[in-house]
Amino acid sequence: MNNKLIEGFTFTAIGTYSNFIIQIIIQAILSRLLSPKEYGVVAIMQVFIVFFAMLVEAGMGPAIIQNKMLTDDDNMSLFNFSAIFSFIFAVIFGFFGLLLARIYMNPAYIYLTWIQSISILFNGLNIVPVALLNKRKKFKAVNFSAVVGNVIAGVIGVIMAFLGFGIYSLIVSAITTSFVSFCLNRYFANIWFSTKWNKASLVAIWPVSRNQFGTNFINYLSNNSDNILVGKFMGDASLANYNKSFQLLTLPTTLLLNIVNPVLQPILSEYQDDVITIRTTYYSIVHLLALIGVPLSIFLSLSAKQIIFFFFGSQWEGAVVPFSYLAIIVWCQMTSYTNGAIWQSRNQTNYFLFSSIINTIIICLSIIVGILLGSINSVALCVAVANFVSFYWKFYFITKKALDDSLINLLKNFISPIVLGILTFIVLTLESFIDPSNVFFSLVIRGILTSSIIFGYIMLTSEKKKIGEFLNK
Repeated sequence: MNNKLIEGFTFTAIGTYSNFIIQIIIQAILSRLLSPKEYGVVAIMQVFIVFFAMLVEAGMGPAIIQNKMLTDDDNMSLFNFSAIFSFIFAVIFGFFGLLLARIYMNPAYIYLTWIQSISILFNGLNIVPVALLNKRKKFKAVNFSAVVGNVIAGVIGVIMAFLGFGIYSLIVSAITTSFVSFCLNRYFANIWFSTKWNKASLVAIWPVSRNQFGTNFINYLSNNSDNILVGKFMGDASLANYNKSFQLLTLPTTLLLNIVNPVLQPILSEYQDDVITIRTTYYSIVHLLALIGVPLSIFLSLSAKQIIFFFFGSQWEGAVVPFSYLAIIVWCQMTSYTNGAIWQSRNQTNYFLFSSIINTIIICLSIIVGILLGSINSVALCVAVANFVSFYWKFYFITKKALDDSLINLLKNFISPIVLGILTFIVLTLESFIDPSNVFFSLVIRGILTSSIIFGYIMLTSEKKKIGEFLNK
């Protein structure tokens, strides 16, 4: 199983890191060409785009992967249904602009949502092809499509921004990504529309799909309630600063979780009744993620100003403090967000739904408290605290229900990463006394120091042996 995981991680890593570099370059350019207010408008729409994409998907992706009995005819029927759902919700999103314009008092949403609805259509059409490719473990094809789509979209977006198209450069870029990815994934999955409409195909995946959809909905509220509430009560500029800090926060998480999560469920689903194998493999993965995530969190938090100024410019100074608070929880997200693949592979999506409900309550309450305190900084701090609480809840529940183990045994995997984090904190704190004024050089020095500490710690401790054993199993 480890060989399959490593192969999947490798191809997914290539795609993820390529997209990361592309997105960083694009965002660095666009952030200097577009204003925070323009980003704020797109950020609000993006929140609801994710919501509508979730409605279209309805948990179909993981359900298709988990069901080993689906035939080619079933897959084509599901593709037909996904097309209908995609079209319906794309039209609804177009009309949804009327409500957004009223809520946020900006008439631009009335017509912008119609343009953006095109991306909802193609993202919806992409659900079944991507699920089939992941189910067949064709991770190379999925990531190739993503990279090509992002490259083309990035070039188009930057050109349009230089030509003065403003907010439309962001919207057209998103549409291009969804369209190109769909075309390539459909080709690789070798699936197209069918004249057969078999409702039994939907019935077959409904038990898993239902719970997965509920979980996605709850997680959506958890992940986007901050943007919705901040945009409503604090305005576009405040939302832009918060969104920029959160966007950078998710980058390191995305770099690793977009490698791990798409691979875990397709592989571990083959061992759904072998809890010992799943538990042992999962603990090893959590340990490796923590080994990277804990020192990375320290680096990001202590280097908040350098990171924000370097990537987005000094006009985003308002995002520095929120980012420094939010960066502390990177390791929590990197490790706990992998829970979903375990619930799915164990066919316990009902527990996944319940766990997500409790998590969302914790996060939403923290956001409300932060807004009542009256600043973006307080919102970010409250969200960070809530994520610590949520971290313990998620792992307590999954070890008890899915892994037949105790939380203590899982937390033992964090002892060594925490020691590494303390060492990183000490070194970076000492470095701050001789830190160069140039943002770029400061960031380079801190990055080299952090990387050296992580590498040196692994090589000089038992971590080297643990990693070698995992890779060679």
